Amino acid sequence: MKRSKTVKKPGMKVTAPAVLTALLSAPLLAASPAAADIDSDAIDKSIVWVDTAWSASVQVPFKDGTTETYRTTVYAYCTGWFVSDTGHVATAGHCVEADEALRVNIYANVIEEQGFTGAKAEDVGWPMTLGDPSIKIDQPSGIDGGVLSGKTAITAQLLAKQGFEKGDNALLRIADMKGTPALQIGSEAPKVREKVTSIGFPDLVGSTSDVERQKPSYRSGAVSSRSYSTQGVPRTEIDTDITPGMSGGPSVNEAGQVIGINSAYVYQGSGQANYITDTQTLRDFLTSNGVKLAEPATQSATPAAAAADVPTGVSQTLPDIPMWMVATIAVLVLAVVAMAILLIRNMRKQQKPAAYVQLPSAAPMPWQQNPGPRGDDPYRGP
Repeated sequence: MKRSKTVKKPGMKVTAPAVLTALLSAPLLAASPAAADIDSDAIDKSIVWVDTAWSASVQVPFKDGTTETYRTTVYAYCTGWFVSDTGHVATAGHCVEADEALRVNIYANVIEEQGFTGAKAEDVGWPMTLGDPSIKIDQPSGIDGGVLSGKTAITAQLLAKQGFEKGDNALLRIADMKGTPALQIGSEAPKVREKVTSIGFPDLVGSTSDVERQKPSYRSGAVSSRSYSTQGVPRTEIDTDITPGMSGGPSVNEAGQVIGINSAYVYQGSGQANYITDTQTLRDFLTSNGVKLAEPATQSATPAAAAADVPTGVSQTLPDIPMWMVATIAVLVLAVVAMAILLIRNMRKQQKPAAYVQLPSAAPMPWQQNPGPRGDDPYRGP
């Protein structure tokens, strides 16, 4: 599939009326040195293009009292990811929702295509008939081993969606598809300053390179705060830049577990805040729509089973340890062992056998007399 370059719906962007402040903060938690590295090659296989097309009819009135109907199509380019092994795909709700930004883009498209001058897309408000979205799922050929890499795009079914203020999650399904590599979802929301990596297909990269060979971009940062929408739905602020095209992609923790969906960026002047959806809200949304989530291997599993159940996107390799550190630790261990052996030997040489230990003399009791020389014994005769 080749992505169209005509018209697109931009990534979710919101203007903030006031300076944003963090609502919740927590101390920085040190990362465990044994934490697994993110396996980008495994994660890549789960990341997909989500291309949504809206066909619309717009009635344009003219000054002479007549009207003309014009048809146009607007596209939204987002990212998605497999959330089950049976073809379910998660993405952002605004990627498949007909919101006000979409309507403005439709008007702008008609104005540009028809060459209307003096009309502003934000102000016209022309009557519009908008059809249901057509959603295509695909992967670029640059993803090695992807189930859809380089193949013809497949139409997906829209099962459920949430508006931006209600959670901004959406669930798609490719019918009759099996063996899709699902990413694992974290069990709880990340803490402030916890590391996070946002994954997706930025439009800027696709428009300045061979889009057919594009691979997902990985942008790392940390959690900035936890905040809430106007309807009380929690969401997570991160300092990673989420740009158009990355919407709908996963943000993962250091274990490669998804902790939210790339949602929106809010800007005011030169300042910007980036949001991902809430972990528990995402889990609840998916399970309530019949998705069986990928779960981590249990600790009681046998080694063979544990190896088979390692979540997709997590490397099984141990963290790299510098050789100089290994050598230093080995020398210190040997030195401690040698000193212990010498100390034990010295203690054995100095210690007398128990049979030769001299017990201290008991102090004489008051009724005991110190006998003098035998000649002075008063009970001996001359």
